[in-house]
Amino acid sequence: MKRQQGIALLTVLLVLAVMTTIAASFSERSRLAVRRTVNHNQYEQAYWFALSAEELAKRALKQDMEDADGTVHLQQYWATADVIYPVEGGQIIGHLDDMRSCFNINALSQGLTDDEKKANPNQKPLVQKQFQAMLEEIGFDLYMAEMAAERLHDYLDADDRTQGSYGAEDADYEAREVPYRAANQPMWHHSEMRAVLGISQPMYKAVKDYVCAIPGDSTQIVNVNTVPVERASLLVGMFNGELSRSEVEDLIGNRPQDGWESIDKFWEESVVQSVKLDDKAKSSFVVDSSHFRFRGAAKVDNTIFRLESILQRSGGTQFVVLTRQYGGQQ
Repeated sequence: MKRQQGIALLTVLLVLAVMTTIAASFSERSRLAVRRTVNHNQYEQAYWFALSAEELAKRALKQDMEDADGTVHLQQYWATADVIYPVEGGQIIGHLDDMRSCFNINALSQGLTDDEKKANPNQKPLVQKQFQAMLEEIGFDLYMAEMAAERLHDYLDADDRTQGSYGAEDADYEAREVPYRAANQPMWHHSEMRAVLGISQPMYKAVKDYVCAIPGDSTQIVNVNTVPVERASLLVGMFNGELSRSEVEDLIGNRPQDGWESIDKFWEESVVQSVKLDDKAKSSFVVDSSHFRFRGAAKVDNTIFRLESILQRSGGTQFVVLTRQYGGQQ
């Protein structure tokens, strides 16, 4: 009888232990399910808050374009840095950049025109000269600057012929340890530069604040009203190195508060009158812009959602979204 009572007690204790374990497991799973649901809801809310910030940016640009007299400059509302708006349960933050105050690397896909080929088939396209001059001003030697310009051209252009002494096409990429091919098409984001043979991580970090990629656009023009003094090397490159960095910094420092009202006013500045540029090079300078990059983030509780959008002017004052990237790119 005592032996049977002991076995019964052990059985009860065993059943109790199993039930306790199962109950604890259910409780933990329930807690995780609730946490996942809360995180998902917060993520969704942050996503829509971020889109709201994008819409606010579009409205600010629309208002500036309606108020502007054909110019885009840094005293307009869109140029206000890191605007923070409180929202229910969190906050949103956003910042706009003029994509005509950086070097559009998609422009490096340009080749020589027929007239330029007739005049001198061995010369480099203007945009490559400008890019190379910018890299040299940033601090790269002649070899690195020339190599980067030629390899970016080969990576972007549609053919499979290498350019110059340092070009690289499919055969060079297919010979790598992890083979791939040249894109032979425009980039959607400047971070794609890291796939180009010869563009090392240190080089990319040095130039990423000076470059951008405008989807579907292969022109390189710069808005002289929006280039910050921190990017003086960009204008040095656009002048093909004919102005020093100090001269460009003085030019930006003495820029009218609302920018130059026309490009003709810009060319009246004494420091640029001494620069000898042909009409094609001069056409690379403007006082207006049509592409902007919005970088925003939304925070709900501890959840943060980052968004980067490319906005293009359409129909005068309206703006459309060309691309969106989530999570942030560097």
